[in-house]
Amino acid sequence: MSLLQQSSAPGKSKMDSAGEREFLIHALRLAVARSRLAVNALETIGVSLRHRQVTCDQAIEWLRDEGLIDHVHLGPPGASSA
Repeated sequence: MSLLQQSSAPGKSKMDSAGEREFLIHALRLAVARSRLAVNALETIGVSLRHRQVTCDQAIEWLRDEGLIDHVHLGPPGASSA
């Protein structure tokens, strides 16, 4: 966030190049797509677990395989994930 605050500081009129702006727009679109894929994977794992298509251990392994285990907090707040 500090980068955005610095770039719009009063008295500075540095304009972004068109290439710079397009690059950032595409990077943000990619981040949104990755986020949606992560949500889809989390929901799929949850539904599979709910319908007993996978065990808890399999669901945790699936989360690890997808690189999503850090998004799931097991235990009391502040405790490390599985």
